[in-house]
Amino acid sequence: MESASLLDFLLSLPEPSDELQRAIHAAASWLARHAITDQHWHPQLRVLQAKAGAGPLWPRFAELNTNRPIFGDRDGELYYDVHQVSLERRQGYAWYTERPAPTLKRYQRWRAAFNDAAK
Repeated sequence: MESASLLDFLLSLPEPSDELQRAIHAAASWLARHAITDQHWHPQLRVLQAKAGAGPLWPRFAELNTNRPIFGDRDGELYYDVHQVSLERRQGYAWYTERPAPTLKRYQRWRAAFNDAAK
């Protein structure tokens, strides 16, 4: 997820301004609030399945204003359920990712170092 990569970069800055610290807190908060738990992206079947204790996962794309996961297909349509996307597109794209999880762990260490000064 591109958001996690950007947050990783921001976390690496040695002396972030108060404004940047607020942005980092906001980004980490958004990621934490939008984590999907108890769901598993099955790598062979390419479907989202209920699984107790699974996750966290994040959708690759979210709709502005609602933050609902969104999915596109070659027909140009927008879908809110990944299972509506053609199998070819489900197989050819990583619709869900675990990528932000280690970023949020790095954020916890960063937050301890900066002591929530800009929250």
